[in-house]
Amino acid sequence: MVCIPSWLTRLGARLANRPFIFTFAVSALFASKLAHIHSHRNAVATGRLFTFFSTFFVQDILVLLLIRLLLDQWSPRTQILHYATTAVAGLLILYNVALSLISITFYLVSGAEIHWRNLNLVSDPTSRAIFLSGLVTFILVASCLIVLAWLLQNVCYRVFGWGADMLHFPWAMARTATNRFLRKRNIYSPLPDPEPVIAEENQYDDVDDEAWLEDFVEHGKSQTLYSRISQRVSTFGVRVQPSTVRRIHYGMPYFFWSLFTIAMMVLLLERPDDRSLLFLSWTTGLLPFVDVSSTAPLLDQLPSKFEQVGIQHQWDEKSALGEPPKMDWLPKGKPLAGFEDWYTPNELHYNAAKDPMKISNLDQPVLEELKDKLKDVSVKHVMLFLLESTRNDIFPFKKGGHMWEKFKDSYPDKKIPEDVEERLKNLMPNARYVTGDYDDGFKHDKTPKRGGAHFSNAYTSGTYTLKSLVGTICGLNPLIADFNLDYKRHIYQPCLPHIFDAMNKAEDESAAKWKSYFFQTAMIHYDNHHKLMAACGYPEENTQDRDSLRSENAKHRVDLEDINYFGFQEDPLEDYMRDAFNDAKENNGRVFLTHITSTSHHAYGIPKNETYTAIGAGKDIDEMSHYANAESYDDKWIGKVLKMLDNQGVANETLIVFLGDHGVSLVENGKASPYYNPSVGSDHVPLVFSHPSLPAFNVEHAVHSTQVLPTILDLMLESGSFEGVSRKAAESLVGNYEGQSLLRPMQMVNNQTGQAQWHFTVVNPGRAMLNVRDVRYPDRHLSVPLIDNTEWRLSDLSVDPLEKDPIQAFDYLSFLDSVEKKWGVEWAQWVEEGAFMTRWHVQENGKRWRYERNPNVQETRDQ
Repeated sequence: MVCIPSWLTRLGARLANRPFIFTFAVSALFASKLAHIHSHRNAVATGRLFTFFSTFFVQDILVLLLIRLLLDQWSPRTQILHYATTAVAGLLILYNVALSLISITFYLVSGAEIHWRNLNLVSDPTSRAIFLSGLVTFILVASCLIVLAWLLQNVCYRVFGWGADMLHFPWAMARTATNRFLRKRNIYSPLPDPEPVIAEENQYDDVDDEAWLEDFVEHGKSQTLYSRISQRVSTFGVRVQPSTVRRIHYGMPYFFWSLFTIAMMVLLLERPDDRSLLFLSWTTGLLPFVDVSSTAPLLDQLPSKFEQVGIQHQWDEKSALGEPPKMDWLPKGKPLAGFEDWYTPNELHYNAAKDPMKISNLDQPVLEELKDKLKDVSVKHVMLFLLESTRNDIFPFKKGGHMWEKFKDSYPDKKIPEDVEERLKNLMPNARYVTGDYDDGFKHDKTPKRGGAHFSNAYTSGTYTLKSLVGTICGLNPLIADFNLDYKRHIYQPCLPHIFDAMNKAEDESAAKWKSYFFQTAMIHYDNHHKLMAACGYPEENTQDRDSLRSENAKHRVDLEDINYFGFQEDPLEDYMRDAFNDAKENNGRVFLTHITSTSHHAYGIPKNETYTAIGAGKDIDEMSHYANAESYDDKWIGKVLKMLDNQGVANETLIVFLGDHGVSLVENGKASPYYNPSVGSDHVPLVFSHPSLPAFNVEHAVHSTQVLPTILDLMLESGSFEGVSRKAAESLVGNYEGQSLLRPMQMVNNQTGQAQWHFTVVNPGRAMLNVRDVRYPDRHLSVPLIDNTEWRLSDLSVDPLEKDPIQAFDYLSFLDSVEKKWGVEWAQWVEEGAFMTRWHVQENGKRWRYERNPNVQETRDQ
């Protein structure tokens, strides 16, 4: 016979009982609510937040009181009903605890609140590594709640027991009255069968058989206590019987529960009809239903406060869709990929001539820095070098910048040690080389520059990588829908691989033929990434990813360990890049090579053979330190690629576009993920058009990643890099993209309509919000919600570059009032102008992508 230690028995009794399980549910629900409130704390005025703070917990308390009733107060007469109520209580506890733990963990790991309509992401096997990364946090959260529940179980169970008694009292009284009435009506009714005694389950608590003795002793002590209190009170001339003291003692909890209930009712009645207060009040168990139901386009019913400002509803019947622009250079016969609309009679296609938002600068001369310089530029090959999760201010890193200050403040003496400063000085040397930016606060003996235009105020088209890719490669605004649905909708513009392939087919056999390649060392099957690249025109045989590089059939097979969720370091791609240029040399070909880095993706791992340098002091800065080291590794990779191009003899005829797919807001709000994160740190990315024959110069105008494609075409036209039919094709295409050419001065206003140039960034994962920028006022960072329960948000980056004090609100008119109060009526009018412009853009986006949103059907990535 196994002898179980007594301490283990006592521990089991403390954990395996109803008070503990119930208190665990209380702790989980309240902790989840606190995370929910903290996530949206800036959307509510501080005064209102504190005044009505307690009302946010009313739904949680009601749920817990219901569970408490099911656990004890409702005692069914039959065993079956008893088991049923216990089972219902158990299911309620399991459901609420599970959702609470997931919500808390997700918030701690990502810094954003989980959105349950995106839960189908878990079903993708390629995404599970991301969720498993939060397993340690999940265990820690559960452990903390277990300890808290263990300490508070008796108090918590008793307090909610009193509340449950009050709810149960009317029902019990009604049942007693009913029974009395029935007995009077049926005096001679047979005696009822005795109620069955259900062992253990009907007990108040799951304790051992000696509990009754403890209760008896406590009762005796309490009687002595009541007598003493009675005697003490009598010394003041007031005679109170011990029985009265006892009744007062037992009645006090119910008195305080009554006061609490009355106070909550008064606060709820006094609480303003504010959507933000209502949203913070939802209990965790209902949030999935609230989230899934929040699908109707919010801007469709956008109210107007300044009726004479902006487009209002004037563009409601306007669209950029019409007959495709004439392109008689297209070959007859089988439709070319990307150009299907030109081969289909009566098909509608994007036409810049019909786009009321389109502003062109192709009639302007090239920038002053490029005058008489482009004729010497030879562009035979194009490389699109995309930088994963790369902030603008780390490319290159700058002394005195926001990241520098963050590192500096982490040290106790607010000084960066000399060895660390030396490391930061040499963190991104190749970024300095390709941008030509040596104004970084460090001393440099030499300042070599590769040559090219550095656009220091560029925003991405989407903070979800796959949306950023399609926005850049195809020169369009990504689909406003969660995750990658873009590949199966209508990509409404020809992408660069489509254009180069069409040129191949339109030219005669003697012309140099383009080959398009897509290389990465991350997995390509995540969220149907491979299907998106195929839809953009990249041939499968010219695509490399983590799995193909490890394949037995790989030409340069490697067997490297993953350094983050998705893949390993980029070095193995060097052989494949060299092969691509060798093939072009041997076959008189031209290369369009798209590459996206992966080392700089969270969790910012670097290969084991690399030396990690700790930057900053303390755990709070550790993630940013790893980020800086990962970015430094990718900077070395850039150097290797540039050296490879030199060795291949193609550096002087290769245009390289360096562009961040999106940034990270580690500096602004400590979040590594752009998920539901409208921070400017996620929007602002580096952008460089690099070529040895171009002068090195900087452009500070507000620009957008959708401008990359038309700029590549414009540059190749201006430099004479297209000939024959290819030139004619580029001339017919360049003006039909939404973005202006970066080679020419930016036009901020449409001279005919007076309409400003607006840029839109789709916030990860896609359907909930857009970041909106007016190039006239690039420091105004506006976030526009597209569905319910998402905040309006505005910052003035000129005085608040880290967005520490934004205006936020769920309600549009309340948001306008707050903006007007802080910045004046002109800012509020500008917000309304941007809101209605965004409204039209969202509706037009669905038309162009042939994606009509059904508010009654939830989106899925397999839709």
